[in-house]
Amino acid sequence: MNVRSPDDAPESDSLPAFGLIWPGKAEARRAARTPTPLRLRDAPEAGLSPHATRNLLIEGDNLDALKLLLADHAGSVKLVYIDPPYNTGRPLPYRDDFRAADPGIPDAERAPVWLRPHAAWLSMMYPRLVLAREMLRDDGLIFISIGDEELDSLTQIGREIFGDENFCGHLIWERKKKPSFLDARMGRVTEFIVCFARDRARAPAFTAGSVTSGKKYPFNNAGNGLQVLTFPAASVSFGCGDGLIAPQDMSAGNIVTELLDAVEIRDGANRNAFRLKGEWRYAQATLDALVAEGARITIRKVPFRPNLVSRSQARKKTASLLSYRTNGVPTNEDGTAELRALFGADVMPYPKPSGLMAYLIDMVTEDGDAVMDFFAGSGSTAHGLWRADIAAGFRRRFILVQSPEPTRQPRAGGGWRTSSAWEAGFPTMFAVTLERLRRTAAALTGDGAKADLGFRVMQVIDEHGDPNRLDVPNHSGDQ
Repeated sequence: MNVRSPDDAPESDSLPAFGLIWPGKAEARRAARTPTPLRLRDAPEAGLSPHATRNLLIEGDNLDALKLLLADHAGSVKLVYIDPPYNTGRPLPYRDDFRAADPGIPDAERAPVWLRPHAAWLSMMYPRLVLAREMLRDDGLIFISIGDEELDSLTQIGREIFGDENFCGHLIWERKKKPSFLDARMGRVTEFIVCFARDRARAPAFTAGSVTSGKKYPFNNAGNGLQVLTFPAASVSFGCGDGLIAPQDMSAGNIVTELLDAVEIRDGANRNAFRLKGEWRYAQATLDALVAEGARITIRKVPFRPNLVSRSQARKKTASLLSYRTNGVPTNEDGTAELRALFGADVMPYPKPSGLMAYLIDMVTEDGDAVMDFFAGSGSTAHGLWRADIAAGFRRRFILVQSPEPTRQPRAGGGWRTSSAWEAGFPTMFAVTLERLRRTAAALTGDGAKADLGFRVMQVIDEHGDPNRLDVPNHSGDQ
């Protein structure tokens, strides 16, 4: 969208020259910098082993919570995962007050009717993403689940906040085994996870599982540009016997390889450095790094066809498609069954399965890393982290934030529209999150000797010490 408003007049030279424009953007930018009058208070009675854990669960609006957490946690989080409420055009359960959604602003100064839901959603997301970036370590990443409706807009504001060079791509999650035909034109079975790094040059590769031990990966890659690789002395294992191999053209078929230097082979290895010209899969810097880490490179015979031999402990890059069909990533149906087993009721629609969260967490984090989710929903991220820790013998930690959104909604004509969570005895979404963590920890106790299965609870409170309650309709995300 490219609708301009007086709100978006440049405040300073720091306003980007390019980017997504919407009514209320200037206020959204200022919201990230405006201090909150609220504070955090411990609620030790609500936690689980609160004095022996590094895990943290916070009740309150996540914009306030992020501002309060920065003092102690800025630059400490390896992975932020969020599943924000999707843009349905309905009111959002957040206190942000922007021109695009303010009914007191004259119509002439407001966004067009078709644009208001988009503007309100973007204004809600923008300051939270700015603060999320500040929470990340230099090698940290943020993953954001999103549907088709706001994928393009979210990617654009992410490029503005994190930098175009730090965009890592879109993961596609096959979230359903059976398509939804709510759209008149197609049955949808996927949604997206938008990935950005704080600094892509420092961020880890996205890996899942280990490569097959002993598998060979050829250096030759027909069609790539010609380049010369220098193989250092003693870096290659040869299977063609000892001796001296003279410089020569070793090309055949569509494989281009030319030996530029004589190679002396003794005891199955090259005594001297040698150069090969060809169309290579790897650059010189990659070759040098492989040699430095002791990777096994083999050449079986003449003509030379170098191969990289995988090791059993090496991790392999994940595919961009996350599917129960190919890499065992579970679906929303699995997430629903998981919550039903814990609660005996469907306390939340379309919960993210803990197996998806475990996969994402294991993909980019290591022992001791911190994971944050400030749209915690039912607590799938904590459940997934605990599962990943138990499987790997790790002790990662989480920071979760969930607002106390009521689980019943006022009807226009009076009365209330209740939900299954309300009927099950949970008046707010935070109550669901809290109970999910308690029940999950109890179910997992005994499985992990090292995993930290406790959590500390804190509340966002005002100057009177009252919790930051949100007396608004419940329109939470589907995590």
